[in-house]
Amino acid sequence: MFTNIFIGFVVLFILAATPPVVARERWLERNNRAVLLHPRRFGQEQPGVIQQLSAACPGQVCGNLAVQAVTPLLAAQPECSQQDHADAIIDASRQFDAATQANMVALAKEYRQAEKNTPPDFSTNPPAARNSVFCQKAPKNLELNGLVQAQDPANDADLFFDPSTQATVRKGTQANTAPFSGAAAPRDPPVDAPAPTATTATALPDTAEECVTEVTVTVTGSNPAATGDATTFTVGDPITTAAPQNPTPPTNGSKIGNFGSCSVPQMEFGVGFDGRRETSFQPVDKVSYDHRSAQNHAIITHFICNTLVNKCGADQTARDTCATAKVAAAAAATGTGAQADAFNAVFGITTSFANIASVDNQGNVVSGTDDGRAPSATNGPSSNVASPTSATTVSSSAAATNTAISNGNGGNSGNNSGIGNFGQCSVPEIEFGTGFDGRRETSFQPADKASFNHGSAQNIDIIARAICDTLTSSCRADATVKATCATAAAAASAAPTKTGAQADAFNQVFGINTVRHLPSY
Repeated sequence: MFTNIFIGFVVLFILAATPPVVARERWLERNNRAVLLHPRRFGQEQPGVIQQLSAACPGQVCGNLAVQAVTPLLAAQPECSQQDHADAIIDASRQFDAATQANMVALAKEYRQAEKNTPPDFSTNPPAARNSVFCQKAPKNLELNGLVQAQDPANDADLFFDPSTQATVRKGTQANTAPFSGAAAPRDPPVDAPAPTATTATALPDTAEECVTEVTVTVTGSNPAATGDATTFTVGDPITTAAPQNPTPPTNGSKIGNFGSCSVPQMEFGVGFDGRRETSFQPVDKVSYDHRSAQNHAIITHFICNTLVNKCGADQTARDTCATAKVAAAAAATGTGAQADAFNAVFGITTSFANIASVDNQGNVVSGTDDGRAPSATNGPSSNVASPTSATTVSSSAAATNTAISNGNGGNSGNNSGIGNFGQCSVPEIEFGTGFDGRRETSFQPADKASFNHGSAQNIDIIARAICDTLTSSCRADATVKATCATAAAAASAAPTKTGAQADAFNQVFGINTVRHLPSY
């Protein structure tokens, strides 16, 4: 006769011998927010691409992108949020060197194809596993063209979860149940792809004057300003062989083309863009052509012409006009406002940026470009001085008073033997104030976001560490600077916590005297 104890042992033996149940696991969510990062499916850990992304670039740029990458994968997020974040990763990569940029682009493509959460449909018995609906708009960057998120093979192939309605939809009843209605998004040839009637150009890195690139532009006969001949010019060196184009500016939209959803392209030249000391170029309309400034005009013109194809939906005439404008800008005096004037003239826009003297990254007027001209732009369609931040700050970058440095070599805050050579970056300085990044409380941030790209933080150690890391990773600063930064970080930590005294202590080590006049709160 079997006893209860014997039966219990038999049951335990059977359970121990039974293979474990294999089931799908998703991000834990509460109120449409991630609670913990769990495997998305049995055998699949959280997308490794997120961990790889966090370490893909220096400073906090990739760390922030990795943190932000979780939310678009949650079930209730809009169908294009994952693609939009992949675009944001590629956009952010443009500020780094070619190797870093290539790695970030690869990670963006991998992230775009990661699986997205979908809740089961509990109205059926058993609950039906649903797919995620597909984004129907074309990506901003061509690298993502045709890529869509993965789907769990265990899902019902005919059922989809629509985050906009929080309901089940059947395949074929809505366009978003298939990627671009079942096919890759039709895309026109990019500006830099060879084609019989389009511009031919090699891609340019999004950095200022890092390389010399030969670009061949073929202008078609459909453009009224076209010559029909191919012009070759070299970006990065003064133009000595290309003949000036002197295009005749078109006078109406029909002659320069239809620019779709974007404005007529225009480029400006001046000092102060993105906190720069030197003169640089940037698009006037940042809504249509969202790109930061660059010393190399070709980076901006190349981006504008690509945007006409990839985002604006411009017609072929507009693209051809842009190709002509690129040639005209390249033929003008390199690194001067004349290049912006030449580009704008092809679109029928008259500007006088040639009257602005060129300025180097130390704030000095470049010899031969002054002729009595001021180093700041005063004419053209918009002010060529960077807009001041809306935040209330307690330190002055431009008017900082230099004091003696603690090692006795002081007197100025530039690149010198006392504090070292800062390579491609400015002398570090930290600001303390209210309103940074929309904060109500006081916080710290780098004064020069162009050199040290990091958001605000209440803990100064976060900002100091980001600055010191950037000096090592991208500024190419020397060992003296790195040691100076370590000293400055220690001085900031030793000052009263979360007060402007910490920013003062950090800045003082670099010979910058700042004044506090805000309480902490």
